[in-house]
Amino acid sequence: MSDQLLDLHARHLRAGGKSRRTIEARVNVLGRLNGWLPFGLAFAATEQIEAWLSDLRTLGRSRWTLSVYAYHIRAFYQWATSAGFLDGDPTASIPQPKAPRCLPKPVTEEELAAMLDALPEPLRTAATLAGYAGMRVSEIAACMREHITAETILIPSGKGDQPGVVPTHPIVWALVVNRSPGPLVTNRRGQPVDGHWITQTARYHLDRLGLHTVHLHRLRHRYGTLIQATVGDLRVTQECLRHKNVTSTQGYTQVTGHQRRAAVLALPVPDTGARAGL
Repeated sequence: MSDQLLDLHARHLRAGGKSRRTIEARVNVLGRLNGWLPFGLAFAATEQIEAWLSDLRTLGRSRWTLSVYAYHIRAFYQWATSAGFLDGDPTASIPQPKAPRCLPKPVTEEELAAMLDALPEPLRTAATLAGYAGMRVSEIAACMREHITAETILIPSGKGDQPGVVPTHPIVWALVVNRSPGPLVTNRRGQPVDGHWITQTARYHLDRLGLHTVHLHRLRHRYGTLIQATVGDLRVTQECLRHKNVTSTQGYTQVTGHQRRAAVLALPVPDTGARAGL
């Protein structure tokens, strides 16, 4: 019954227009929980779900991961209950773990230079697309030479399966202008790869370079942070990052102590007696 519920839920998500990545993520989380539960998803007790989440916390899963997992589980049981498949929602009394505040962690220019100098292909291409087009690893994996012109980069399927277009940086164009048609990032046999392959392969090489705290998504943080610092317009930064909500953009744009100090010192002082104390 639990497997059937999971299939029905995935069908429900597809019918509701949820993105492929969202469906895959939810099915993955629910499938893991289903395998852990003694009688599967259909017969889960509240304390069992709490125990599973507690085990994940003990294993060192981040607050963000726990929040996402709990969200997927809660959404499944709310659907199963409202659709009449289950008599009650075992997650109703489980508090939703709070997602931590998303703080930007842009790579430094020294780290970026080390990556572009020392990473082998195709990881150098991946790092360039992340750092100068703000592309996610899944988008990089799907990027074709045909998607890039001297002016724009087409991203056929971004987050939420939404298409997007970003301006082409000269560094990106110089890197790909003479490439053959087809995927820009492939494995040694010339076969297409997925985002997981890029992440894992980059992790191996970055560790060898001593860049243990660097990962490709931090290049996207740099992209957003520098665009915001340059143009000072959050809406422009939002469009470049292709965020649906500007709240997401705020999590990618670092405001430095120097910027805050400059903003405070720029406050005008009225020409009154208050100036005498300065």
